[in-house]
Amino acid sequence: MSVPPISMVNLDQEKRIKRAFSCCCEWCGKRSRESGLELHLLPPRPSGQNSPDPQKRLLLLCIPCHRDLHALSLPYPLQIYLVRFRPSFLRLEIRKILEYTPAPYTAPGEFDIPQIYEDCFSLRSLDLFRAGG
Repeated sequence: MSVPPISMVNLDQEKRIKRAFSCCCEWCGKRSRESGLELHLLPPRPSGQNSPDPQKRLLLLCIPCHRDLHALSLPYPLQIYLVRFRPSFLRLEIRKILEYTPAPYTAPGEFDIPQIYEDCFSLRSLDLFRAGG
């Protein structure tokens, strides 16, 4: 599956994203003018695969925080931490602005619940898990 590049965010979309955040930096929480905020594109995941969801690949930062993020070479896990705690209404709004619709969930095939139960307890995996081993 190809991941659409979010570097293609146009100026109108960028302004709408800034307004959705009430012109507030995601790192320090300070309000700023629209011109004082920048979209930061997260680096590729360590696995090399990016999420197809564009809201998971960007942060809205004030200029000083954006400069600090690059100066400190903030590791990917800390950058994604900020994204994970983004309020759900902002996630939805960014998806709407960037015209992204997640693929519908497709449930896996049929399961044999009694067989799964038997496999788990015959291997003692649940007991080992509880015992820490």
